Amino acid sequence: MDLKFIRNILWPEYPKLPNTRIASYDELLPDGLTMGTLYIGRQGTGKTSSLARHLVDYFKAYPDRAIFVLDWSGSITDSIFSLIARERNFESLCGRIIYDELGSPDWIIPMPEFSHLYGVHYEEQSQRLALNLAKLAPELIKDAPFLAGLGLREIAPQLFRLITAVSNDQRETWQATEAKRLLTDEKLLRLVLGKYGNKVPEAKWFFENIFLQVKFSERELRSYALLAMLGTIEPPETRARIGSPRPGWTPREAIKNGKMVLVNGARLINQRNTQHYLFTQVYSLIMSEMNKRQPGSLIDKPVALVMDEVYSLLSIPGMAEEIGMLAPLYRSRKLELYIVLQALSQLALVLKQQIWSLGNVVSFGISNFEEAYQLAQQIFVYDPNNIKMSAKSETGQPVMEPDRGQYLQIANSIQRFTHRECIIRRYSSERVLDKNVLWVKKTKEMSNAPLYMSILDMKDILLRERGIKVSEALKVINQRRIKVEKVSLPQI
Repeated sequence: MDLKFIRNILWPEYPKLPNTRIASYDELLPDGLTMGTLYIGRQGTGKTSSLARHLVDYFKAYPDRAIFVLDWSGSITDSIFSLIARERNFESLCGRIIYDELGSPDWIIPMPEFSHLYGVHYEEQSQRLALNLAKLAPELIKDAPFLAGLGLREIAPQLFRLITAVSNDQRETWQATEAKRLLTDEKLLRLVLGKYGNKVPEAKWFFENIFLQVKFSERELRSYALLAMLGTIEPPETRARIGSPRPGWTPREAIKNGKMVLVNGARLINQRNTQHYLFTQVYSLIMSEMNKRQPGSLIDKPVALVMDEVYSLLSIPGMAEEIGMLAPLYRSRKLELYIVLQALSQLALVLKQQIWSLGNVVSFGISNFEEAYQLAQQIFVYDPNNIKMSAKSETGQPVMEPDRGQYLQIANSIQRFTHRECIIRRYSSERVLDKNVLWVKKTKEMSNAPLYMSILDMKDILLRERGIKVSEALKVINQRRIKVEKVSLPQI
C-alpha cells in the first residue's frame, strides 16, 4: 500500500488561495516568456535557485537562443555554474557561455565604448554613451540644468564624435578613457582638431567656434558634470576594460551563436558609481543590437535579458523609465525580459508603476505586508461570492467577504510563505493567460550530483578565454599619442 496515496485520499491538499490550482513544480512556458517575467521574494526564499534552474533548462532546450544575465550580487551566476558543473556534457555547455566579471584586478574582458565590431555607426555609439551618462546623472541635470545639462547633452556627444575620429590603420579608435585629457588639455585638443577634425566637421566647428572661444574657467564650469561622470572609469581595472581597442564579446556574436552571457558585478558592490556605469554600458549595447531587429520578424530568435537586482537599471529614474517600457514595446522584437527583486521598494517610482506590465509573475514570500497586499490585488481577481459568515437562520442572508478582506487574507498568506513555496501567474502564449494562478508548495529539487569541475575553476577558465591582463591593457592605453609630423623647412 502507498501511504502517500492513502493520505491524499483521506486528507486531500487544497490550494490555500482562491482561484489557484496545485502545480507539482515551478514552470514557465516558453511561448509566454515574451510577455516579461517578474521574480520577487525576500532573501532565502529560493527564488534565485528557481530562476537559475529555469534558465539552465531553457539554455539546454534552445541552443540557438541567447541569454544575457546582468547579476548585481553574483548569486545567480554561482547558481547557474553550480547546475552546469553537474551536467555530464558540462564542457559543451561551457563552450556556449561567456563569463564577464566586472572589476577583476588581474583579468578583464575588454568592452570599449567604440568599436566597428558592434555593427553600428560611430555616430550611434557616440550618442549612446552620451545618453547613458545623462541618464546616470538625473540629480545633476535637475539641480543644474544649464551647466550639467549642457555638459552631458551638448559637449559629451561632440567630444565622443571627435574621439572616434582618431583611428589607426586597424580601424581602432581612441576611447572614453581619453575624454578627460581632451577636455582639460587645450594643446592636445587643438592638435586632434587639426589632424582629425575634418572627419567630424560638426564636432570640429563646435569646439573651434564655441567651446574654445570661452575662458578656461568657463569651459571647466560647463564640463564639470561630464568630467565627474568620466571619473567613474578611473579605477585601473575599469580603465583597462573601457580603454581596450577591441571587445571581448559583442551582443551580435552572442545572439548569432546562442550564447549565455553572465555579467557578474559582485566585485564592484562597494564601487557603486563604477558598477552603475558598466552595467548601463552592457545593457545599452544589448538594446542597440535589439533595435536593429524588424518587429514581427519570423527569422529572429527570442533573446532573454535577466536583470537580477541591478540597481543602476532599476533604481535610477532615467534608466528605470526605459526598463518599464521594454516588455510591451519589445515583445514584437522577441525580447524576453526578467526582473528579479527582493521587494518593490528597490524600484524607482516610475518603474514601480510600470512593473505590472510584466505578464508572468513568480512570487515567493514577501516581507513587506503592503507590498504583499499590492501583489494580491494585481494577481488575484476579487470573488464577490466569497462568504465571510454563513447565515444564522434559513431566512437570513450570509455575510459576504468584501474586497479588502479577501486581499488581506491573501496578503497574509503570501507574507508567510515557507521556503521554496511560491505562486505563479503565467501566460501560455502572448494571447492566453492561464485561468488559474499556480500554487507551488515546494519548488523543484536542485541536483545533488557531484561537480565535474569546481565553480572557481570554471570561472577562471572562461574569464581567461576571452580576457586580457589588466597590466597589458593599460600598457596599450598609456601609449596612445598623437604623432606630430615634422615639417622640413627649405634651405636658404
